[in-house]
Amino acid sequence: MRLRLFSPDPAAGVRPLELEAAPGVPLSQAVWLSGLVPPLPLCGGLGRCGRCRLRFRRAAPPPLPAESAVFTPEELAVGWRLACRHTVPEAGGDLELELPAEDFYAPDAGAGAAAPKAAALSPTGLHAGQLGTSAFAAAAPGSKTAAPGSETAAPGSQVDALPDLVLAVDLGTTSLYWQAVDQEGRTAAQGHGLNPQAGAGADVMSRLAVAREPQGRGILAALVRRELQAVAEGLAVRGVGRIVRLCLAANPAMTAIFLDRDVSGLCAAPYRLDFTGDVVADVPGLPPVYVPPQPAPFVGGDVSAGLAALLERGAPRPFVLADMGTNGEMALLTDTALWLTSVPLGPALEGIGPQCGQQAGPGVVTGFALTPLGLTARLFAEPAAAAPHGAACPCSACAAVGPGTQPEPAARARGISATGYLSLLAVLLRAGLLQSDGRLDPAPAMPLTRRLAAGLEHGRLRLPHGLWLDAGDVEELLKVKAAFALALEALLRAADLPVAGVARLCLAGSLGAHVCLEDLETLGFLPAGLARRTEAVGNTALEGAALLARCPERGAAVARLCCKAHVLALTQQPDFAHDYLRQMRFGG
Repeated sequence: MRLRLFSPDPAAGVRPLELEAAPGVPLSQAVWLSGLVPPLPLCGGLGRCGRCRLRFRRAAPPPLPAESAVFTPEELAVGWRLACRHTVPEAGGDLELELPAEDFYAPDAGAGAAAPKAAALSPTGLHAGQLGTSAFAAAAPGSKTAAPGSETAAPGSQVDALPDLVLAVDLGTTSLYWQAVDQEGRTAAQGHGLNPQAGAGADVMSRLAVAREPQGRGILAALVRRELQAVAEGLAVRGVGRIVRLCLAANPAMTAIFLDRDVSGLCAAPYRLDFTGDVVADVPGLPPVYVPPQPAPFVGGDVSAGLAALLERGAPRPFVLADMGTNGEMALLTDTALWLTSVPLGPALEGIGPQCGQQAGPGVVTGFALTPLGLTARLFAEPAAAAPHGAACPCSACAAVGPGTQPEPAARARGISATGYLSLLAVLLRAGLLQSDGRLDPAPAMPLTRRLAAGLEHGRLRLPHGLWLDAGDVEELLKVKAAFALALEALLRAADLPVAGVARLCLAGSLGAHVCLEDLETLGFLPAGLARRTEAVGNTALEGAALLARCPERGAAVARLCCKAHVLALTQQPDFAHDYLRQMRFGG
């Protein structure tokens, strides 16, 4: 069946996009794996995020219960539905769908108004042929880039005459970061955007479900390869440099999909690793790709590259490298041994899944504080308040504040980032509105908190800017806390290392760089006292990938370290279920 995708604003100059899809394909995959529209971080069919919204221009299917929680009755009446809950119908001519304006590339972006037709999708939701253009990086809609001094290409510049560069890539489940550096390590350009595979779902298992079939794996591989080809081509066109080598740091699932290798060993227990990395791979359309060591089924090149970066920095041992992304990988390096583990944290810490969840950006709440005037929200890029940790003030002035004096927000925010949710939960826990078991108390002790609790209705707490906290969101974040805390506890126990013996906890990734460490300790992600020895170390996977791309010989040393690692399978540990339930509480 032919799908025709329309913009809601004909005056925007965006012509309808067309693609072929076979009956039975989930509409979310048919649209957002086509390569014709910008990628979206979808929840993988849970029906919670609402990002895959689209409108049937005619013959809309009956609304489902999950859609009534996302759309108003008026929106449902005019055909708005969730694409993840519907499939391509068996027949009926062209299927005409309207997408929100932000789901189209700009008309001059090269993939939008004049995008080529996509080929047919099979019933597994997979492309059968050529993908649409999805320009990235230097030419890219939707990615943030910086190439100092290279806004335009030098007239008549020849690629062979350009300086040689290496390209470091951190391919995460949610995001793709890249950095082009010269042989001295100087950054020539860098950028990031969503992983274009996000239309298959926000977590690793949803990607693997698509990649189990060779056709699906090929499609997901092509999406990322095209992005990296666009990066390299864009840098050359703009006269920045010529990419001669690439290093891809990614978890084993993302690595196998990128290389178009069989993923069956990662799809079901007992998990096995069929590819250990530390090789240079030939990938069509790209320069030679170095793949860092892949030590375990769910501990991959992003961790080994991160270890290379921390060793280069001279991080004091014993240190723990922890990534608080979708896949919670951890590495403990002592003077004598390396211990590794991983735990699925899910996409909540990427801002995906909670009902008001958004990735950090303009118009997104990144922090909260409880003041004498009530709960206040801090938007992206706004300076922190005087009480950055949101501690509720117990003084008599708070008790004197009348119930009608809380200021109304001037405008609605787009959503709440992961750091915003962690900040909010820490504020509510300190104030007594959130209990340690994750329940919201409708009658807390403090007068200020009681006024805040007045906004609790039907399992939802009203927040500034028209936002809310749902009880289901609290439960999901409590599961994340339990999994992370359990992984850290088990890793230290296996190495017979007390918390006091950890010289440094290195939090990697964007969340680690922006989250308040006191919030993590308050909520129980970190044991008491460890926040003082915790450091946000940035994107160590990207940093390590740049190092390994410039100095391939460093990879052999990391490989020797990884091949002797002790890999801890959490679910196989004695009393795993008991320990997990014990960690299902906020606080220490």
